[in-house]
Amino acid sequence: MDKLFNNHWFVKMIAFFIALMLFTMVNIDDMTNQTGLLPTNQATYTLEEVELSVLYNEEVYELIDYPEHVQVTLKGPQTSITLFQLARGSYEVVADVSDRGEGAHTVSVEHRGFPSDLSVSVEPQYVRVELQEKQTVSLPVQVEFMNEDEVVEGYSLGTPIVSPVNVEVTAARDQVSQVKHARAFIDVSGADQTIEDAAPVQLYDENGNELDLEVEPAVVDITVPVTSPNRTVPTRVTRVGDLPEGMSIDELEIEPEEVTIYGPLEIIDNINVISVGELDLSDLDESQTIEMTIPLPNGVESVSPEIATVQVSIAEEETEEFENIPIDLIGDSDEDEVTFMDGIEPSTTVIAQGAADLLARMTADDIQAFVDVSQLSRGEHDVDVQINGPPHIRFQLRDETIPVQIQLKSE
Repeated sequence: MDKLFNNHWFVKMIAFFIALMLFTMVNIDDMTNQTGLLPTNQATYTLEEVELSVLYNEEVYELIDYPEHVQVTLKGPQTSITLFQLARGSYEVVADVSDRGEGAHTVSVEHRGFPSDLSVSVEPQYVRVELQEKQTVSLPVQVEFMNEDEVVEGYSLGTPIVSPVNVEVTAARDQVSQVKHARAFIDVSGADQTIEDAAPVQLYDENGNELDLEVEPAVVDITVPVTSPNRTVPTRVTRVGDLPEGMSIDELEIEPEEVTIYGPLEIIDNINVISVGELDLSDLDESQTIEMTIPLPNGVESVSPEIATVQVSIAEEETEEFENIPIDLIGDSDEDEVTFMDGIEPSTTVIAQGAADLLARMTADDIQAFVDVSQLSRGEHDVDVQINGPPHIRFQLRDETIPVQIQLKSE
């Protein structure tokens, strides 16, 4: 074989036949159109299940109904059909309703990218496309415990706290109307310390059927109070001083987001969050990153890790007040009765400070005020009111504490 390829006459003959074949393939269609040459050879080729693309205003409308596939038939010279089958270039079939509004529309199917010497027919030639305007609804997140009977003996679960309180669902009007519940599931099996986790939000209709719709945010932070001799708690930074007038913290990130504290049970049970240090807002005139050594609260023996990094971003600030925010009561036992003293209505006024666009989207339903009496003995107490709400917004209270009375339930 090597001898053949070393023979220049053999190589010339092979090159001649290859050139002849290429010439014939390229010019056979012209030859068939000339009298006395090859006969005309027409062919038909059908593409089944060709994906149909729909062009529409995706920001305003949802695509409700349309045929996902169509059939395309090509007719023309056999060589062009063959070349198309081999090359399979870029082509598409399109239904364009980008200039249409809500409702059902019948439009012709357009095609692009097929060889120009082939005739193209699409079946069906016209398709029905239905658009529906998008809507947005806000729903409170309900927390469901999984494996609740597998919590470590002697430990109990408190009332879960969800952040943010509400989530938003954006979809077609008919789809949004089906959404009745937003739920997040937390596995509490083996729980012997406070659970702080992120869980995906799932949507359900009134019959408990899960709905496949997008939700924002898709994941919420959930805190379930539990007792333990060592526990993992979230980190926070203590803010002191004031930012320059008209400025607000747009975003504040702490790394790590949570730490483990070690110490006597009666001490660490009263700690739900640990401060990584003080952030003096008066020293901030631009976004920056700060490294802090985490201080130990009284009675806590150690914390891991010991160093935290705080990244803070600054934006223009506005202020808005939200009145009559109800105060929820958590941590009360079955044996005791907890009441608000002096006929005080369990509500408060919350002052929110943050970027203008964040405040514009926030409503009173996004704010949760609560008092935790799980660690209080029987008697009268002034209990701190705590606030939970959307991230990147600072909250202040008109009244920071509220008097409560804890007494044994009467038989």
